[in-house]
Amino acid sequence: MAPNRRHVGPAIRRLLDLAVTDGLAPAVGCAVVLGGEALPIITAGAATSDTFFDLASVTKLFSTVTALALVDAGLLTLEEPVGQVLPAYSQGAKAGVTLRQLLTHTSGLPSEWSGWQRALDEGRAFDRALLLEDLLDTALEAPPGTRFEYSCTGFNTVMVLAEAVSGQPWPALVQAMVLDRLATDGLTGTPQVERCAPTEYQPEYGRGLIQGIVHDEAAWSLGGLSGNAGMFATAAGLSIFGEALRTGLTGILSPVMAAQMWRRQLPELLGQHFNPNDPGLGQGLGVRINQQPWMGSRGTHARGHGGFTGTSLLVDRRENLTVVLLSNRVSPSRAGDDATRLRKAVSDVVYSGA
Repeated sequence: MAPNRRHVGPAIRRLLDLAVTDGLAPAVGCAVVLGGEALPIITAGAATSDTFFDLASVTKLFSTVTALALVDAGLLTLEEPVGQVLPAYSQGAKAGVTLRQLLTHTSGLPSEWSGWQRALDEGRAFDRALLLEDLLDTALEAPPGTRFEYSCTGFNTVMVLAEAVSGQPWPALVQAMVLDRLATDGLTGTPQVERCAPTEYQPEYGRGLIQGIVHDEAAWSLGGLSGNAGMFATAAGLSIFGEALRTGLTGILSPVMAAQMWRRQLPELLGQHFNPNDPGLGQGLGVRINQQPWMGSRGTHARGHGGFTGTSLLVDRRENLTVVLLSNRVSPSRAGDDATRLRKAVSDVVYSGA
């Protein structure tokens, strides 16, 4: 190991141990790859290198790659209105929505979809077909292409679109288009319960302590792995995906699609509505860019994504590094530290060894 990297592992271990001691999360794991060299996996609390964590919105990276693989296959396009496939998007303002807008949070859809909550309030069992109808009926809050608004609703719409053009269920698409092309068993939408770090205690929804099933309520109502959430990973497993993302997703996406995913999208998409001071400036297809509050002060060229459960993936081509941080900071309650400071501290340590 290069001399300037020897401090990285011990420094991260101290950060993870402190996170557990301070009560940020009962289980934490970290994987780092520097210059193609994988450092030993570091864990703290009730986690081992074999522990699977609920990735929450980091799942959106897998959803993006799945959708772009369907573009490569000629089943989808980035620019044509999705209303050509989805009748619910064939009229009115929604007729202008494109896949590119869905993947960049510029479609005008709201951040959250609450159909699952309505079903629970009305005492109805979750019926995926009815829930998806409800999802597709979601009204726009703004004309397409006029604002950036982070939207889980949009990514679940991508899922419905992909299922419609392929005739396959979403989990099978993600498996075939992404997971089967990665040499790891550390990524799955259907983990073994006993290998999973638990997340939130939710007696109000009859869920009890959630373990081995997706924490996100929208994805839960839709059956598990969905467009917005539902992927589980070990630290090593997610680092393998991260390295594939950093190096161009060879064998998964065409060079053209991989490059599209990586580049900044909002100046072109929003035009006169683009605000260079908006934090949404950092957005590619699916990937967040230069999110310094958690990517670190040197992460100006980094790409990646964070997850509500306390997870994140950061990749940086310029510095040749990948950083995976996994935690269950929502266990047993979401009412605590959101792990932003821990993510930033880990990122800064890794950059110091780059």
